Amino acid sequence: MNYTITADPMTDHQLQQYLNKIEYDGHICPTYEVLSALQYAHLTHIPYENLDSLERKVTSLNHDALFQKMILGTRGGICFELNGLYAWLLEKIGFKFKNHASRYIFADDMVQMRRHRVMTVTIDDQRYLTDVGVNSESPRRPLRLVESEVQSDGVSEYRFEKDPFWGWLLWQKLRGHSWHRLYGFTEEPQLDMDYVMPCVFCDLHPDSPINKFEKVSIFTEDSNIRIWNGEYQTFSHGLKEIRPIDSEERLTLLKRDFGIIKK
Repeated sequence: MNYTITADPMTDHQLQQYLNKIEYDGHICPTYEVLSALQYAHLTHIPYENLDSLERKVTSLNHDALFQKMILGTRGGICFELNGLYAWLLEKIGFKFKNHASRYIFADDMVQMRRHRVMTVTIDDQRYLTDVGVNSESPRRPLRLVESEVQSDGVSEYRFEKDPFWGWLLWQKLRGHSWHRLYGFTEEPQLDMDYVMPCVFCDLHPDSPINKFEKVSIFTEDSNIRIWNGEYQTFSHGLKEIRPIDSEERLTLLKRDFGIIKK
């Protein structure tokens, strides 16, 4: 595996192929409205999936490899792939952004390593968080990076706090649930190459939570649907429905609901 990250500019033809994949036909300019529409289109057309990690394959973060897999192919990816590809799109359009390393928060007494990629985008002197790489319900629109303000994406509510350790701490309130911490990130910018080591950890390390069982998810208009360790899960309106699936139905669902054809 070549760990060098290529950084060739996206071509105009690749841009159009990308936009066709996510079925976006709106304006192409670095505004909040465009950023919001692109984030939503990405979340509803390119799934999160860890199928390569389950096979202990080392994920390539090269732009051409990501483009081939997720735009020209019938696959999704883990957060480093999804947000890496998305960052390449934002760069092509002319957005001013920075990449950051984030920590998920699953329990009050547990600190996770930085194994999630997010971005902040500056538009008219206002910064926004944008993220298309979470495998469960998460912000569907860019969020203003300001403290304490409750913001809604139409499905859930969010707010930021500043913390000496976590940095920007993102809180989430799912419909019918209490507030909980989703993840935190600090402000130092990251380069594409900085995600190679956490990505290799996710792919190969025995302690990785990414290479243990199948995790596939995508957003719909008001729901998040997942194949999760042999179950089909639907999270909608604050309620989760779960049912087991067999191997034959799994293949049907991967193609029908997630657009994934694994060769």
